[in-house]
Amino acid sequence: MKAGFIGPGKVGVSLARYFSHRNIHISGFYGKNEDSLKKASEITDTTAFSSIEELLKNSSIIFVTTPDDTISEIDKLISQYDLSGKSVCHTSGSLCSDVLSNAEKSGALVYSIHPMFAFSDKFTDLEKLKKIYFSIEGKSTDENTEAIEILKLLGNNYFVRSADSSASYHLASVVVSNLALSLFNIGGKYLEQLGLSEKQAFEALLPLIQGNIDNIEKNGYTSSLTGPVARGDISPVKKHLGVIRESDENIYKDLSSNLIKLVAKRNSMEFEELISKSDKYSELYKLLGGKE
Repeated sequence: MKAGFIGPGKVGVSLARYFSHRNIHISGFYGKNEDSLKKASEITDTTAFSSIEELLKNSSIIFVTTPDDTISEIDKLISQYDLSGKSVCHTSGSLCSDVLSNAEKSGALVYSIHPMFAFSDKFTDLEKLKKIYFSIEGKSTDENTEAIEILKLLGNNYFVRSADSSASYHLASVVVSNLALSLFNIGGKYLEQLGLSEKQAFEALLPLIQGNIDNIEKNGYTSSLTGPVARGDISPVKKHLGVIRESDENIYKDLSSNLIKLVAKRNSMEFEELISKSDKYSELYKLLGGKE
């Protein structure tokens, strides 16, 4: 098995480093930016291929780690060659494997193999990568296919998803990654109103963020509930709504309403049952814009 990478960016280089760490042979990289290509090959101690044809000849499984908008262009480019016996995978979580339809017509088995991780640079901590999940989608996901075999060699947890689940799958990642980042920023703005810098506000909130994640990992969602909504404490919620920016109000109400649903689950009740039997949660739900 020889893995080649088209796209010498942070995802491609980080994955190549990790694959190599797991004793998977890396043939090298191809990319249009010569500086990035050279740096990728130096970091991974692999070949910087001068043509995509050379990379294809020297690789049995090819990972397309370019931005989403260019994957279809790569698909057209590599489909000019005989890809029989090869596997071609892109690493986008939002696109299905069928974006590689031309490569499939040229003989390749095609996949979407998505690492569930936010890569911020090319030097991702390999110990962190040991803990991540991969998902795989494609027509051929038998145990003996090279794509599945490489996931087994990595030793990471992985799961197979269907093509029609791609939007929901990617939404899950975006909510807890990109949207959570936005939520942290929104929360920090209220401390900045008190005179803290953006950095100070984040440092002040970080123990809360990390503590919450640790609690959820250890105890699950419902056992980690804290705060006024979890307690059914109406007064603080009224005060929040009195000072919240209009642009943040719907976010606050929607997320708080979901917390009430988690309270119901914690109490082994249906949401409607909790609202009908508890005066405080009924009042709180109305305050948040809900209707019985």
